[in-house]
Amino acid sequence: MSESPPREPRSSVILYARIDHRDRSVEVRVRNLSATGACIENPGELTKGDELSVTMGSLSDLTAEVMWTSPKLAGLHFTKGAIDLAEARKPRDRGANAPKASAGWINNIQHAYRRRDD
Repeated sequence: MSESPPREPRSSVILYARIDHRDRSVEVRVRNLSATGACIENPGELTKGDELSVTMGSLSDLTAEVMWTSPKLAGLHFTKGAIDLAEARKPRDRGANAPKASAGWINNIQHAYRRRDD
């Protein structure tokens, strides 16, 4: 029985990442994270051995290999070495793809018919 090398400590997180896979970009939830890998929610199309490009926090173009999958989860290994966990946890700039507020009263707070000039 051979001994596996010790795994990096993992942290449970509430993060979202974008994965680019087979000419498609998908937002996924990151369930746990370490310097060398992550567990993400499987969007249903990942298989063991797939190579992905991952954008997480302020990090972009991270290359990852899918190490295992289940119907709901997938394990990733960052193939170009350890990542900076603090940078991965920063809010990600979603640019033009960011959802805009479209409901609720706060969206129209400066509207002329809502504003009260007492």
